[in-house]
Order: sequence, then structure tokens, then C-alpha cells
Amino acid sequence: MKRSSPLAFLALTGLLLTACNTSGTTPEVKPPTPTGPGTIQGIVVDQNIGAPVTGSTITVSMDGKEITTSTSKADGTFTLSKLPVGTYDLQARKPGQAGFDLHGLVVTEEAVKVRVIQPPAFETSATTDGAKLVLTRADGTTPLAGTTFTDTVDFKITAAADSNHVGPVRVMYAQLGRTPGSSSVTGSSQDGKWFFTPQQDVLTPPTSGAVTLPNDGTPNFIKGFGSAAGEAVNLEVLVVDYNYNYSVYIVPITLKNTAKEANATVTAPQNAAAVAYTLKQEGSWTQPYSLPGADATTPVVNAAPNGSGVFVELRWCNTDAAPFAFDIERSADGTTFSKIGTVAGGTSTACPANQLSRPFFYRDNSADLSVGQTFTYRVVARGANTAASNTTQTTPLAPFMPKLLAPGDEATGVSLTPTFVIGHPQLEIGADGAAYNLQLRDLFNLSGYNLPGNPAVANTLGMFRVEEGTGEAGNGVPVGQSQVYTSGLRSNYLLTDTAGLIDTSKPNLAPVDMAKHTVSLPLDLFADPLQPLRPYKWQMYAGYAYKYLPSEGDRISAYSVYAWPSSATQPIPATRPLNQNFDFITGQQ
Repeated sequence: MKRSSPLAFLALTGLLLTACNTSGTTPEVKPPTPTGPGTIQGIVVDQNIGAPVTGSTITVSMDGKEITTSTSKADGTFTLSKLPVGTYDLQARKPGQAGFDLHGLVVTEEAVKVRVIQPPAFETSATTDGAKLVLTRADGTTPLAGTTFTDTVDFKITAAADSNHVGPVRVMYAQLGRTPGSSSVTGSSQDGKWFFTPQQDVLTPPTSGAVTLPNDGTPNFIKGFGSAAGEAVNLEVLVVDYNYNYSVYIVPITLKNTAKEANATVTAPQNAAAVAYTLKQEGSWTQPYSLPGADATTPVVNAAPNGSGVFVELRWCNTDAAPFAFDIERSADGTTFSKIGTVAGGTSTACPANQLSRPFFYRDNSADLSVGQTFTYRVVARGANTAASNTTQTTPLAPFMPKLLAPGDEATGVSLTPTFVIGHPQLEIGADGAAYNLQLRDLFNLSGYNLPGNPAVANTLGMFRVEEGTGEAGNGVPVGQSQVYTSGLRSNYLLTDTAGLIDTSKPNLAPVDMAKHTVSLPLDLFADPLQPLRPYKWQMYAGYAYKYLPSEGDRISAYSVYAWPSSATQPIPATRPLNQNFDFITGQQ
């Protein structure tokens, strides 16, 4: 007698249970509790570094069979434990949010960390299934997984005929060793990311066509990866459909790289500096794509949900010969380092003193980053030998939310020489200071200027800094005292110095209320009186907090951004989202 397979027996049992169920409903059949050493730790966010998504159902499957599920917590985190070692698919679903599908996640005995991105769905009634992809070599038939490549990688990405995604596909990405995405928060100066926008007026299954990399458009695609003998690496493919559903495939390949730089003797990179950025208002820079034909700095639909996110930009110099690769390493305890990324090696002729102008950079948007925790970074040049840069630290700040206070919104009878008052929550988030730019506009003739700017110069960007004292371990201003100055340099235009550190007369032109944490700017210090019985608008055009790091030459090591001052300024090359705007009407003469 032929013995039935366990699967056949289970199927038969299910049929019998259904037949015997007199209630008319099918009992829920839950997968058995997994038993294994593997763990998946993740976070669900609504953009690359966006707000957490709570209540998303996370399901992991193997070979099409559900293994276990979890639900994201209020902070977006989830944990799936006791998983057998193996390769899994992961799916995230929540009503109102786009879907997220991850294929090929390898689970070992060490915890695997993932970031799940679920933006609001473009159309909530549409499917949340990500694109089902067929990944082959450029010939369109040879499977991509398990292939050995030498000095080039060729592939073809095609949506399967039975794919249930929402067409057209907005964008395709591919990258070695890293999930690709927006260069603003996941990029590098040596980025090897390939991207492609399929035709938007065709609903048939999209295809990348035959692709061979590196090419002129993506010269760094394999740089830093592979070895002469062959190295096991992952090619990661990301596709976003029209409903913002994500589909990510992790494809194992072997890469042979015969580049001569692999045998070069390398020296240590110089002047590494890590700076953390916390964003209170999200904008198009957190999106992994822009609409076809749109300017890259133009926010797209649904690009600015509430929330905040953190990323770290690490910059460095390398004035010696180019290494084969730069490996980026991070430590949570300052001692034990782990590699978090690899980019192509390179060389530069200069090393600017300005840390934000140094030629090489890598942006870390890992789910491990958290506010208030100190992270240590270093850059390791790799060739025939390895050489590590200096270590550098950063501690991400909490979100920064300054407030316009007076004149109040819709106020009437306002003085012709009003005092503009803003809330200054510097100490509340652990910062050493904050910079602001306030704009004032006459709504009758649209004239105006920035405060405290020069009204004789049109559109002067009048940034001013406020520093409530945090002592020698912070901004150098004694606790209980304050300084206010303009243009980023204390000697340029000193408004307030209650400690007399620079001006012994202790000017207090822009008073800081240390108890209420407010800053006041009397208009008559900077401009002529306003017109009587005239409508005006004032807004916080820019506002961000910052933290000094005395152990690294008092450089700024962290920013918390309410609104970045300029769309032309890295690392946030985007137009600002809507800021606080208060309207008021002046009184009589």
C-alpha cells in the first residue's frame, strides 16, 4: 500500500474538517509555531526615513507557506523570532497604506534587520500587491540567481504576466550590496545605483530591457565589490508601482572583479566627520523617486506626511591613491565596529576644512539609528591591505519644533514696530543652539524682507543663531546665560551676550527668556516702521537646531531640522514643505 504524503494527509484532514463544520464557516488554520534560532528585527516607516507605521501586519513565508506573523508597534518596530535558518519572503499590509513585498531574505542564527517602507496608497481601493518580477540575465531566459559574473553584471527585469501590481511601474532600481533608493538619504558620492523609469503610458508588463553594467550612466556599479577569485554578493532590485507598492528582490550572485585597485597599497582616509540629521517635516527628499518629468526637488503627491526621521551623513577625504573600496563601519559602543556599507574607492586633490564640503560621503539611514544614542563611525580603505580613518561620533537630536508666538495669527491693531517672538525649544531636545530665518511680507504690495536681514538688499537671508548656555561641554556659554548673533559668526553682528563673553557691555538687543525659552526681535532694530492699517504675513522660513562636539574641535555633529534654509544646500536638496505662517493687521499711526 502506498503511503500518503504528510501534505496530502493534511489536505484531506482540512477537507474533512470543512465537511463536518455545521456552523457554515471554515475554522481558521494557523501555521505551526516556528522553532529555530533565527530572528528578524524590523521597522515600518512611511518613507525612507519617515514616520513609523503602527498596526501593519508582517507575514513571513517560505516556499509559499506562511510561517508566522507579527504586528508593528507604535514606534513601527516588529520582531519575528524562532525562525529556522533559510530564505524567506516578507510581506507588510495595512489598510490605507501601500503594500511592501520582500523576496529572498536570508535568515541565519544572527538577527537580521530590515526596513519596511509603506507610504500612503495612491488609491486605497486598489491592490496592495507589489510587482511580481521575473529576473534573468540580459538574454531574458537564463536565471539571474546563482550566476557568476566577471567584471560586468547583466540582467533584465520584467514584470510577470500574472503580476497583480498597479500599473504603470513608476521606477526600477538595482544595486549591489544595498537596497537602493533616493540618493538624498541613501546615496553616496561613489554611488553605484542603477535606476530606470519605464514608459508611463503603457500598462503591459514593464521591462528594463537588456542591461549590462557598469556603463557610462552607472560607472561605479561593481566598484568595491567582488574579488579575483569570486565573492558572493547580493544584487538588490526595487520596483515601485503606481500605487506606491514596493517590491524588493534580494538576488545572490557571485562576482569576479579583476580591477587592479584590488592589489593597490592603501593609506588611511582623512578627516572623517559624521553628522546626524533629524527631520521634523518630511518632504520629497524622503521619497525614493520623483514623478516622471518632474524636477527632482519638487515635492510629489503625498510627499509630506507628519513624522520625523533620522539619517547620518559621513564625509571624509582621501588625497592618496584610490583604494579598491571604502568600507563604512559603525559602532554603537565605540569599540566593536560592523560594516554597514561599501562604496567605490576614489581620490581627491584637496580636503576642505568645512566638513560639509569634503568630497566623499555616505548616508546611513539604518533602522538602528535612534535619537539620543551615540554612534561612532570610521571609513576603511581596502586594497591589498586595509587602513582605517579616524573615528568620529554623532548623537542624533530629537525632533525640533520652534513656534511663532507674537504677533499672533489673525491679530489686529498690531504695533507699527512690533516685537516678533518665537518659541525656542533648544534645551528641550538637548541641542546647543538653533538658527532661524524669519520672513516678513506686506500683503498689500508683496514687499518685505527677512529678519534680521538688511532691508536695503532684496531677499537677504538673515539667519540668526540663539544659544542658551550649555556650558563648556556644549556651546561654551555659561548655563543661565545666552547669546544671539547673525550670519553664523558671533563676531558678525552680536545682538545679545548676557555673559559678556565677546562684548563686556553685555548687550541684550534680542532678549532671550531663559525661563520661557523664547526669543524676541524688536522690528525697530532692523527696519523702518510698518505701514498703518496694513495686512502683513510673517513666517518661519528656516529653523534648525544643532549640537557641538568639543572632542572633535567643536564641530557641529548633529542637526534637528524644522525647515532647511535652502533647497540648493546638501544634504537636503529639496524645497521646504509648508511652514508656520501668521497673518496680522497693523493698527493706526
